[in-house]
Formats: sequence, C-alpha cells, structure tokens
Amino acid sequence: MSSAGSTSADQVTDVRHLSVANIDAVWSSGHPVVLPIVGTPACELVIHPAHGTITLITDFEPPEPDVAKWRNITFNVASSDGGDLAELSVSVEGNVHGAYGLLTSVADRLQLQSEPLAAAAAFAVTKHRMLFAGEARLSVEKELGLFGELLVLEYLIEKIGAGAAIASWQGPLSEEHDFVFGHVHLEVKSTSSERRRHMMHGLRQLVPLRNVPLSLVSIQLTRSNHEGGLTLGQLISRVRTSSGAYRPAVDTSLEALGWDDAHGDLYTTFWTTRNTPRAFDINEQFPALTTARLDQVVPHLDLIGDLAYRVDLTYSNPDPLPEPLADLVAFDEELS
Repeated sequence: MSSAGSTSADQVTDVRHLSVANIDAVWSSGHPVVLPIVGTPACELVIHPAHGTITLITDFEPPEPDVAKWRNITFNVASSDGGDLAELSVSVEGNVHGAYGLLTSVADRLQLQSEPLAAAAAFAVTKHRMLFAGEARLSVEKELGLFGELLVLEYLIEKIGAGAAIASWQGPLSEEHDFVFGHVHLEVKSTSSERRRHMMHGLRQLVPLRNVPLSLVSIQLTRSNHEGGLTLGQLISRVRTSSGAYRPAVDTSLEALGWDDAHGDLYTTFWTTRNTPRAFDINEQFPALTTARLDQVVPHLDLIGDLAYRVDLTYSNPDPLPEPLADLVAFDEELS
C-alpha cells in the first residue's frame, strides 16, 4: 500500500483500523462483521461475537505461523477458488481490543513491511503475548510459591523416596498444610526479597492441625541465569523425572496449583536460592493472625474476609526441623 508525501507508517496504521469505541460498538452489536483492510496482500478481519473470535483471512504462503503453543490462537488453511487462504483466529475471552490489536499488527506487517505471514505472526504474538497470558500464567508470587514447594519436594524425594515425599505434599489438594507428616507439618513460603518477608493469607494458614507441630519454611530466591538457575518449567521437568512412577500424582498437584504445560514458555526467569532455607516454629511467640487470637479483640470477626498480611522474619531466630527434615534448613548458621 503506497502513501503520499511524508506520511509515516504509524500514521498510515492509525487510519487503517477501527478506533477503540468503534471496536466496542461492532463487538457489542453481536452480529458478524467482515472488515477489509486495504493493501497487498488482501486482508480482511472477520469479527464474530457469537463465536467469541476475530479472524484474519489472507492469501496463504508457506510456512505456516507457529502458534500451536498458544491457547487463544489457532491457524487453519482453507481452500478457495482463488487458492489457499490463511485463517489466523484469536479467541477473544474478554479481551477484544487485544485480539483486534494482535491481528491488525499481523496485517500491518504483511502489507506495510512486506513480511511473510509466519514472520508477521511471530512479531505480533511476541508484541501482544502477555495480553493473552492472562490467568494462563501464574502471578510472580504464585510462581515463587510453586518453585519453593518444588524445591522442598525435590529434597524430600531424595531423602525419603518418591512415594513418601509425594504423599506428604498435601497443600494443593486439601485444606492441609503444604507438607504433612505425622510429627510435623510444613508451610512453605518463598520470596525474592532481600529480606525474609512473606505474605500470609487468611486466619487459618498458620494454625496447627490435630495438635501436630507446624513450622514455616522460609525460602529466599533470587534471579539468576541459565548457568546458575532454573526456570519453573525446568524445575518441574526435573521433579517429574525424579518422581518416576509417582509422576501422575505430581501432575495432579501441579494442575491444582494452576500449572499448564502449554504455557510453560511464559516462565522465562531463572531462579536460584539466595541462601539455605530457614524454619520457624509456629508457636505462641510467632506473629500469626488467627481466629483464636483476634476473636477477643475484633468484634464480628466472621464478617472479615480476604485477609492478607506480611511477616518479616529477617532477624527472627530460626528453629530446627526434626529428622529426616533437619538438613532441609539451616539452624546454626549465622543469620543473613
């Protein structure tokens, strides 16, 4: 597509596509709409609110774009009298602006930059990828939490065997603490902060169950590189391998915690431990907010929900763990 004078590519792009208000109006109408995009090769957008999709249709020239790993994006080649047509479709899922923006980015790269379809799609997906990660990607807090639990699980597999270790990992599947043994329960908390600060959720998380002692295992993680650390996906792969025949139970827990193999490439940060984990007994001296403690001072405590608070254990004295868990944490090392 040619332009007159000194009109820039950005200015051309601005007038090629719908405004945000017009996108909303078209989508809200509920009716399918075909929007041609002027240029070469010919492109058109099929907006189909009833199906929840927006599809870019253009002439197909191999290779196919690599979108198989994306849950919201599909590609198809359809035959027509004029030759094969490429159909790149995005499932909107509440993000009509993102879907429209991704597909118009592809069209712009095709028509304004003369890029092949595969390259144009790769550029657009990279540019808009986080718009479609959504809930598919764990938050950084949850990523750190899962990473820490898997480090403990890996330690336990080596220490007591895969069967017993995986059976003890109860947190993802019940109201239990993260790891449950007959003589101690573990609640694992991970942070990337230089201080040992951890977020607690609710009034029950730090309540011992069935009179079994409860310890908080504090893990400090720090960003690293491929030589010194692991991504979450790499750690999961390593734990799965060491789980052997017990891997199905691991996969069930991972799914319960929100992990999806299809989105593993979204976790690109390499993590490693900043130091040896510490353990802290949850006893009368630990600053835990519980129903029993607050019931005497907070009227109508039952009306309070979604309580979260942060505890800083940086300068607290750590406690030992009983065997066979003692080596998991540092007890007599100098506090850091």
